[in-house]
Amino acid sequence: MKAQIKLIIFLITIGLVSCETEEPIDKNVSYLDYLKDKTIVEIYIQGDTKYIFTSRYCDTCYVAPYMSHIPIIEEWTVINNSIYENYSPDDFKGLPISDNNGNYYFIKENNIYKQNDNGENELLLSTGDFDFTSLTFDNEDNIWFYSSDTGIAFWNRTEFKVYNTQNSQLPTDKIHGLEVDKSGIVWVSLDFKGLLKIENENWIVIPNNEIPGLTKYSYLRGPKIIQDNTVWFEVFNSDTSSNILKLENDNWVYEFPDNTKYCDLVIDSEGIIWSINEHIDYGDYKYSTLKYYNNNSWIDFDISDINTKIMTVNADENTVYIGTLKGLIEKPNLQMD
Repeated sequence: MKAQIKLIIFLITIGLVSCETEEPIDKNVSYLDYLKDKTIVEIYIQGDTKYIFTSRYCDTCYVAPYMSHIPIIEEWTVINNSIYENYSPDDFKGLPISDNNGNYYFIKENNIYKQNDNGENELLLSTGDFDFTSLTFDNEDNIWFYSSDTGIAFWNRTEFKVYNTQNSQLPTDKIHGLEVDKSGIVWVSLDFKGLLKIENENWIVIPNNEIPGLTKYSYLRGPKIIQDNTVWFEVFNSDTSSNILKLENDNWVYEFPDNTKYCDLVIDSEGIIWSINEHIDYGDYKYSTLKYYNNNSWIDFDISDINTKIMTVNADENTVYIGTLKGLIEKPNLQMD
């Protein structure tokens, strides 16, 4: 009887928050119109295809008065030649990534699939209980992974190895980024512990007190590596007036794209680094500015007609794709002229 009562209560609770029933998508509207009321969280570009990850509140869901939150709808929109398709995260086949030889892989949950010559995706690796945040290929197309709270991992196409504080020199299991530069050095941003440099299997931890502007309450986010092999970081809780720090020829240099401590760095599909700057006063968002780095200078990108917060940016040879709280905006990529 108790089990039946619990089941009835469960069914009643489910009924109090009804899921939105989407109407068929009107393909006569452009994908820009379709995305205009959604928050653009991430933009990925792979060849001619754009992958747009969006999030929005469900404004048609019924929510019982005592429920504490409004349901969120997340979605992938895949665009190719102005034709777009939409997928829920469960139905999305995975985010594409290519190795140094142009082979395509798709990532979904903890599984990595490789696209074969017939265009089919074959399971290549499952990382099991290791929930990775991102991965990158080294110069030999081995794969490095990092997790936000369980360390880093390495796969040499034969053995999958997880490194954490229990079995390695890693001083923390909380990681804020991992990249491999063009010379093969692995850079790992550590939570409040500085930076890990892995070179020729040698692990070197650079502590916060050896990195300019960092205190014991600081950490680096990134890294991001541009075409000249400079390593860029965002700095959390820096004592300087900027939170952009680069490592160039073993020298640490702070950059000042807009004299703000609130910014995100993004590398577009052409290898150009962008700075999204958030100007905030007493905790309330005010406005965004956008710059890109070219010929050792930060160049303003005109967004004077955008009156909402910028969430992310990406660009290909012709177009700059700007993700905002209120949809996707496209502008000509004048830096390529």
